[in-house]
Amino acid sequence: MSDSQVTIKLTSDEALVLSHWLEKLQMTDLSRVVDDPAVWAPIHRIAGTLDKALPELFAP
Repeated sequence: MSDSQVTIKLTSDEALVLSHWLEKLQMTDLSRVVDDPAVWAPIHRIAGTLDKALPELFAP
């Protein structure tokens, strides 16, 4: 398998909504929602990338 990357473009609003949804998903028991543990790593990676790209998430 190659190490090529995929780029996904979202508006700020879309990214914020997706980030919020992923946070809620991660706070649940992922094994109940996502039955394939191989999917967990990409979920965490996307959530982390969104956290870095949306500094307003952590603004007071």
